[in-house]
Amino acid sequence: LTGFEPFRHWTVNSSWQAVRQVAATRRSVAARLLPVDHARAAEMVRSAIEETAPDILLLTGLASDPVARLERIGRAGPLSPHGGHVLRAGRWPWAAAHDTARARGLPMRASFNAGRYVCDTTYWAALRSHVPLVAFLHLPPVGPVWTPRRAARAVEAVLAAAI
Repeated sequence: LTGFEPFRHWTVNSSWQAVRQVAATRRSVAARLLPVDHARAAEMVRSAIEETAPDILLLTGLASDPVARLERIGRAGPLSPHGGHVLRAGRWPWAAAHDTARARGLPMRASFNAGRYVCDTTYWAALRSHVPLVAFLHLPPVGPVWTPRRAARAVEAVLAAAI
């Protein structure tokens, strides 16, 4: 699992808050805090994959959306050697993830635009790997509706679909 450090005006990143909570309860989960930097985040993901050889990789990030978004596509952005918008498709049991979230009362939608920022390029970099299941989950900011616990429940729901 990965989450990001705080950035811009967010002093707390819901993605890291959720990942920390899930990792604290699951001994088999390796959690990594990523910097909000295209190249450094991508390199840290590649290193984590080499170090842990996971079968499942769920990356998470923060988006100012009132519902969680399960991203289907990663774009290269500035990581592309050609400067274009090279796309890679995620690999996950999408319907099962949405069904599990819905059954747990967690609003989640499919998305085909991971934001064209560090979340997008990090996802694209992870999709270059041979990890069988790779997905990216955007979580709403921490607040009265989306507490860190609720965000962790969304991560758990998406993971449950793949396990």
